[in-house]
This record gives sequence, structure tokens and C-alpha cells, in this order.
Amino acid sequence: MEYVNIGKEPIRASMIGFGTGSSGFTGDNKQTRLGVRELSDLLHYGLDKGINLWDTGYSYGTYPHVSEALKNIGRDRVVISTKFSDSLERTVEKRIEETLRVFRTDYLDICLLHGVRNPFEFRMRSGALNALLKARDKGYVRAIGLSAHGIGGIEAALHTPEIELLFARINSTGASMDAYQENLLSKFVAVPYVKETARRIIPRRLIPSFSAQVESLQSSTREQEMVKGLLSRFHSGGRTVFAMKVFGAGKLADRVEESMRFIMSLGYISVYLLGMTSRREVDENVKIYNDIKEKRLSRRRRESTPAAL
Repeated sequence: MEYVNIGKEPIRASMIGFGTGSSGFTGDNKQTRLGVRELSDLLHYGLDKGINLWDTGYSYGTYPHVSEALKNIGRDRVVISTKFSDSLERTVEKRIEETLRVFRTDYLDICLLHGVRNPFEFRMRSGALNALLKARDKGYVRAIGLSAHGIGGIEAALHTPEIELLFARINSTGASMDAYQENLLSKFVAVPYVKETARRIIPRRLIPSFSAQVESLQSSTREQEMVKGLLSRFHSGGRTVFAMKVFGAGKLADRVEESMRFIMSLGYISVYLLGMTSRREVDENVKIYNDIKEKRLSRRRRESTPAAL
């Protein structure tokens, strides 16, 4: 496994990150369904394979699983990433305090504004950003960033120097990938009062269908090219890009190697976040990653070797 420096400190993280929020909403996803012990053991298995980045989120429901996995291992062995969907400064401050307490740690490696769709939503969450900045200044957080759920969210990160890291949805087909989210509904649900009210009144079983009304399930070819250009610009500014939805939220599950070849061909992507649910998937992803790296290294060696006279 190869490692990369991320953030300003920097933080040393594996180029494959273990995602713990695959294909789910509000605490119900593929990883939570494994149960605390099974996911904890799987995180340890991934760590033994060199995957030291564990990606979670306040809304994922995997805090107990990550907390269990953190027991009996050195805190400095893993890089913990989490995300907050809240807008208000005080709320995010409380979320950070709670997260530190649950994980029994003095610091978090990465904290993100979660799921920013457009510049309007980014402005609505200025209080949340302030909370992250203050937490970083106090040493509670090592690096801050933004996870984008729309091209406008990527643009907001690009034009905000304080954002060190960008988590973006990108894959070879545009499935569940970032697109323009500038419609009235996307902006309406970004208003803090509306967002908090919706969380309280919408039944959990209806959240997937409601989310489908807000977010794009397929980006156009033009949008895909725009995402690539924006991510390249973010990277060229000395900041770090993480790839999410590499397998298109499961739509590309039968094209794993092809999807990995695509994402690894993009020189501006530093970390590939992969949601895994079994040792077989961990082994498969690590093997594909290593095979692609080895083939590229062998090709470079051949190209650099002078032809025989």
C-alpha cells in the first residue's frame, strides 16, 4: 500500500480509504448492517493490509463501530475522517465534542462540511465552517475540508483557501456523481431551519426517495468534464482531492477493476474512498490497486530502458 501526505501538517494516509457509509441514509447502510463487532474486525483487517484511513460521518451510524475498532490500537496508527451536515456553529462544536468523547481521543484527523451542493448552501453553513476552523486552531482537528454533493460545492471549495481537502464523487460513468444542484428545492433544503425541520418530520423510510428528488443520480458528459477540470485545479493549488462513489454507489459493482483503473489514471486524485463489507472485498480492492501500480511501474521501466543495439 502506498501513502500520501494530506493537509498542511501533513497527515500520512493510505491511498485507499475505508468508507463506512455505503448506500444508506441516516444510520442505516451496508456497514452498519454488519454490526459493531464485524465491522470493527473488518477495519482491523484492512489496517493489517495497510489501509489506515477510516472514513465515517456523524449521520452514518458507524461511530460505535469505529470506536470499538479504536480500542487496543495506537491512535497514531489510524487516520480518522468524519463529516457534519449541520449549519450552525454551536451545533458543530457540540458534534465535535461528542465525536471526541465517543472515540476517546484528543483529536480528529479530518473534519468536513458534509454534502455541500451549491454556493448558496455553502454560505448558509458559514457557522459550521467557523466551528471547524476554531477546532483546528485549538488542535482538536488536524485538517478541514468539504464533501461535495454538487458542482457548486466543488466550486465553493476551490475558491475558499481555508478548505484543505475536497471529497468529490467521481467515477468512469457519471453514476451518482456530482452535477449541478442549483434548483430551488436544493437551495430551499439548505436553509438551516428547513433542514432541521425536515430531519425531524420526514420518516426514515422516506428519506431515500426524498433525497432522490434533491440530488442527481447521473451527471451529464459535460458535467463530468467540468468536475474533472475543477478537481484538477483544486489539486494544482497544493490541496488534496479524495474520490468518493468510485463504484457509482454500487452501480459499477461488476466493473471494479475498470473503475479502479479509471480513478487511478487521474493524477489529481490522492485518495480513493472505497466502501467495503467483507474481507474478500478488502483483498480484491487491495490486489487490484497493487496490480495496476505494478503494471504501470513495469511499463515505465521498459520505457526508460535503452533499446539494445
